[in-house]
Amino acid sequence: MSGEVLFVLLFCALPLVIGGLVAFGFIQRMYHFQEILADGVETDALVVRKYRSVASLGNRHRLVYEYRDASGKTYRKDDGVFPSEYDRLQEGDAFRVVYSAKRPHISTTKAAVDQSRATQAGEAEKQRE
Repeated sequence: MSGEVLFVLLFCALPLVIGGLVAFGFIQRMYHFQEILADGVETDALVVRKYRSVASLGNRHRLVYEYRDASGKTYRKDDGVFPSEYDRLQEGDAFRVVYSAKRPHISTTKAAVDQSRATQAGEAEKQRE
């Protein structure tokens, strides 16, 4: 491979691919969250592990939790949480999550859903004024 081709691959193509993957992940998370808001089912979850991530750009406070869907199947999720939730919950604690009725492996904390709904309600109220 010539030096010019290597330069193009390393300094042009690679950042574009990485940027595309980051954008895809962000869009996918937004889509999943909208699915939970539209078709979510609440259930109890159990904290399996909590840790802080230094590699994550967004949520550095992370919980690994398990929950069961309506059929009794168990799911495990590693998810970023609000610092207040991270501080409040310990391994072994139960808390509420909301999962997608269509795809139960997609879930988030009830606190995140509640905050999103409150924000949406506040924005709707501002538009009515």
